Formats: sequence, structure tokens, C-alpha cells
Amino acid sequence: MISFLSEYAHILNVMLNAAMVLIWVAYLHFFTVNHLRQARNVVHIDLGAAEGAHSRCLVTNLSAKPVYVQAIVAELSSEDHRSMTQITDKDEIRPEDVEDPLSRTNRGTLQPGQTMDIGSLENLVSRARIHLSEDWNSDVVDEVTLTVVGISGQAERIFAASKTFKARNNANGRAFVAQKVLTKQLRNRETRAAFSKMLRDQPYK
Repeated sequence: MISFLSEYAHILNVMLNAAMVLIWVAYLHFFTVNHLRQARNVVHIDLGAAEGAHSRCLVTNLSAKPVYVQAIVAELSSEDHRSMTQITDKDEIRPEDVEDPLSRTNRGTLQPGQTMDIGSLENLVSRARIHLSEDWNSDVVDEVTLTVVGISGQAERIFAASKTFKARNNANGRAFVAQKVLTKQLRNRETRAAFSKMLRDQPYK
């Protein structure tokens, strides 16, 4: 046995070194994937606390780090029309009705696990109507797509998350239901660039 080990010691040494390299590569892959997963910005959009057009739109930061909500974008669709605009500020609230001006905007930092109520669907449609100068109301909207545009803690680039809600008529009236449970994280560079351009081109009101 000893003579066998002596004879093939260099081969065994190469095999052990190769095994160690594979183990270190596996560890490096694990830590890299884990780091990238924690570094990703993940935002969830949902409805709750009420029904129909009075449903509250909730935005939750599921990231491991704080994120800054830069804008809320709404795309409204009806049978023959579609429009998109920013609805970040709560234009349905008059400045003289609040003591804190910041309570009239949805801009701000969300800590990990924190949820922000950005208003009811009725509020969001009302804001869109003000910005678009178009005759929209929750009764004629067939579909609402909400997109949260944010900035990561590193402030290196914007990110976006989007969810679509479709109107359905039921026994209790008109309700909005999400097409999918999960919120779509928009990681495509072209998509993020398009929202970045929209924020630059569309002045705040």
C-alpha cells in the first residue's frame, strides 16, 4: 500500500488539488450568487384594505437594502384608448388641506420590508386624469398597469417594477384583479432606459 502511494503520489496530489479547486469554485459561485441576489432591488405591488375602485395600492420593498421611490407611473386602458403618465404626487389633495407638504407625494425612501400606501385605484385614476387632461374614471378603465420607478441604495441606476390589474364585474360591483400574483421586476436595460427618458421628458406638475 505504501509503495503504491509512493509510486502514484504525484497523481494523487494532482487529483486532491483539482478537488480543492472545484470546492473553492463551488464556494465562490455560491457566495457570488448570494451576493447578487441580495444586491437586487425587488419591489412588490398589491391591492388591499378595500374592494373595487377603493382598493388601496400598496408598494413594499422586498430588497435587502433601502430603495428610493422616484416615480409612480400609471398606464390606463379602456376598450378603445390607452394612456400613460406619472402619478407620483397626490394631486387630489389640495396644498392648503395638509400641514406637511411631503404628505402630498409618494416620493421617498422605503426601508427593507416597509410598505407604502400610494392611494386607492380611484385616487390613481383621478391623478392620471389631471395630468392627461382626459376624461378617465374608474368605471371606464378596463386595465391599470402600475409601475414603480426607483433608485437603489448605491444610486447608480434606476430600477422598475410593474403589475397589471384588470377590471371584472361581480355580484358586489366592479373589482380589480391582478393578472399575476408576483410583481414583474423590469431588469431589461431598454425598458429602464425608456422610463428614465419618460421621467426626464415629462415635467412634474
